[in-house]
Amino acid sequence: MTWPARIGMGVAVLAALAVGRTIDTELPASSDSRPFVHAGEIGDPVHLVYADVTVDAVRTAKTLHTDQGEDVGTPGRWLVVDITVVARGRPLSKPGISLEDPSGRGFLTDARSGYTPEYAPTGVPTRVRIPFEVPQDALQGATLVFIRGADDDRRDDVARIDLGIGPGDVPRLWGTEETIEVPQDETEAS
Repeated sequence: MTWPARIGMGVAVLAALAVGRTIDTELPASSDSRPFVHAGEIGDPVHLVYADVTVDAVRTAKTLHTDQGEDVGTPGRWLVVDITVVARGRPLSKPGISLEDPSGRGFLTDARSGYTPEYAPTGVPTRVRIPFEVPQDALQGATLVFIRGADDDRRDDVARIDLGIGPGDVPRLWGTEETIEVPQDETEAS
């Protein structure tokens, strides 16, 4: 390569870097890491990129009966949510499942309840019973939140499923003395 060609190539590279730097500083950078929220209601499947999630039933209990044969009580109530998960593409391992009330308080499952998140094999309906220990004022307007991983929902699909608990339902749900069994996750046979 000749000396003038080398200088011309160097000038072209410097010009391209200068243009790139100008574009980079003038255009706003996208730092939006909000999740893609998919809303749903009881009985309606919520289609996420990694799974279909359906809330099948919502009940309350004063006591849980675990697979270990223990009865676990609470000064509040156990809000027990039965869901069906069908993983897409690959198995779903230990998803993040929580409960949120209208004021933004979050509730996680308690190890005392006997529930531990398992995995859902690809394409096979997996039924899960998830207990949340809640106070009375968390029942009305409660929402189940389902994410792929327990710690990170940035730029990922998130299911927010309204559990359909209105003001008229709270006295009935709070007044229960029922005991509910919390089995391990159940996967349908093919």
